[in-house]
Amino acid sequence: MISVSFYLLTPDAVSQSQVYVSISNKVKRLRFATGESFVTSYCNVRKKKGTKELVKKNTTFYFEYTSKLRQIRDSLIRAEMELSKTLEKCALEQVRDAFYLQVGKLKGQDSISFDEAFIKFRTDSQSIWSLGTQNIFISLHNHLKQFEKNNGDIMLYNLNEDFWNRFRDKYFVGTKKFSNPTTNKQLQGFKQFLRYSKRKGIIKHDIDFDELKYLTEIEPFKIALKEQEVETLIKLDLSNAPRLDRVRDLFALEILTGQRWSDMPKVLDSKHISDTNITIYQQKTGEKATIPLHPKLKKHLAYFFKKYPDGLPTISNQKFNKYLKEVCIIAKFNRQHSWITLVGKQKITQSDYRYNLISSHTGRRTFATLAIKSGINSELIMKVTGHRSYDQFREYIKVDDVDLDEAFEGMFNAGNGKIKKDKKKHR
Repeated sequence: MISVSFYLLTPDAVSQSQVYVSISNKVKRLRFATGESFVTSYCNVRKKKGTKELVKKNTTFYFEYTSKLRQIRDSLIRAEMELSKTLEKCALEQVRDAFYLQVGKLKGQDSISFDEAFIKFRTDSQSIWSLGTQNIFISLHNHLKQFEKNNGDIMLYNLNEDFWNRFRDKYFVGTKKFSNPTTNKQLQGFKQFLRYSKRKGIIKHDIDFDELKYLTEIEPFKIALKEQEVETLIKLDLSNAPRLDRVRDLFALEILTGQRWSDMPKVLDSKHISDTNITIYQQKTGEKATIPLHPKLKKHLAYFFKKYPDGLPTISNQKFNKYLKEVCIIAKFNRQHSWITLVGKQKITQSDYRYNLISSHTGRRTFATLAIKSGINSELIMKVTGHRSYDQFREYIKVDDVDLDEAFEGMFNAGNGKIKKDKKKHR
């Protein structure tokens, strides 16, 4: 016979705590929501979690609540007994499903399944998503399915702070070992789904979105190319590898304009180009970007239009990044970098070669970093990059150990020279 126990998922919630049931046999345990919620002030404290003593004795609803728990327990045991008559072995999932059928539609159970809701969310949103964003949400959907496979069915009425924490800590951190920035990127998409479902009335219960916490992050390690590396890249002879040649040309255009990969078609559209600048409204944000036609950009555009008279070479962002790494290997951008990242609360040391850390977005960071190093005012650079705030822009400025070495090289030598000159004056 199965063992049945109850516990509160959030006994310290503001007003209501959902009641979960755990059924187990000798080899497995399955947890799922009962569909009932209790008034928190009548419940025992968290230390009682895992026992049947969920409700304080001598409280107003004690007998009502304990009666509900007894009915749920009896329904589960009856479900297992009925299944055992026809099956030699019955899975706990079958007991759960039979229980659902016995008691009818549970209080708060959803009119559509979680999977149907997520598909509806993707269908309704894909017209405004880029291909990259669509792929992110396909990945998130697959992660949710895997979590469901390992932890039982996901019900819309169970989506709350506790589910968020378990999905974050048990799956992304515990199972997948994702870094905190990667986990947070997935969780941002999940929160977007929750807000959509709440707005559309698919989720009917209240969700305190402020309590859906992300993991602490260390600033992600990203790089920008040095001026010498940009020159090396532009001069690289790739005539024997046309696919790499096209990628290098496009990447150089990103570096020289400070724009995203998604904005390259607009940058190369003649209707956006005047005698002095290129003016576009960026694909991702809709922000206006005014790109001055500085001499190096003019030269590259003339070269580009002559080389590709039929227009922009078509390539996916994924293949672009793959081929770009090959270009950077040929360019010998092979210095090794080490950095620290967080997986949950654990600090992990990571290292990789420079060519593996370069992607399409490196071009935009390179433009911003080199512009700052050239002494150009931040506000002027933001007019080009389209950043709305300095905090956003600041994330694009990347300084590494080589920059520090260059900045401080000869610092004390310069000081010694000044001292010698001063001594000569006193003589």
